[in-house]
Amino acid sequence: MSASVAHGAKVPGRLVLVYSAVFLFCFILAPLLASIRGWKPAALFFTVAAVYAVFGAVSFAQIQIALGQVREAEPAYHDTYYVVSHGHFLWNIGIAMAVFGAITWMQTRFGAMLYPALTKILFWVLHVALIGSTSFQGVLAFVLPKPRRYIDYPEFMEVYVLVSAWSGSVSQVALVGLLCLLLWSVTAKWLARSR
Repeated sequence: MSASVAHGAKVPGRLVLVYSAVFLFCFILAPLLASIRGWKPAALFFTVAAVYAVFGAVSFAQIQIALGQVREAEPAYHDTYYVVSHGHFLWNIGIAMAVFGAITWMQTRFGAMLYPALTKILFWVLHVALIGSTSFQGVLAFVLPKPRRYIDYPEFMEVYVLVSAWSGSVSQVALVGLLCLLLWSVTAKWLARSR
């Protein structure tokens, strides 16, 4: 989603800032409340999956409305203008979180959850890294000026790009850690049962 989606459709900058601020607030507040209430690790994953799904649907609807305005204003762009929706990858992340929620729920249900505290820590590492690598970009895209040349970007953009890249790497490490923890827990439970 951009402030100027196409030639004819303009999305107000303040609306985008409010949407992005609410988006980040809900991403942090929803799992934090679930964690404070002492919910199981699966509930944390399901809570975040629900937030991703809601904001993905809202983002998808905004893009479709803006594209509808473009098609009405300039019919020449009817078939040639293509937008990859922010909502699409939010849905994908939400689905991945829901899958991890289902896996951790199955572990808890069948007694294979050996390390719930470590699972919660890996959840928070994954979640904060995903916020840093995907969601922060949407907020800063509307706050910062957009120069035409690469050399005209401010110096701190390099730091921002590095933080975004590192948070993507951290999210991948957390993902691998969750998968290894899953395999370790299931294997340990299976070996304990076979003895």
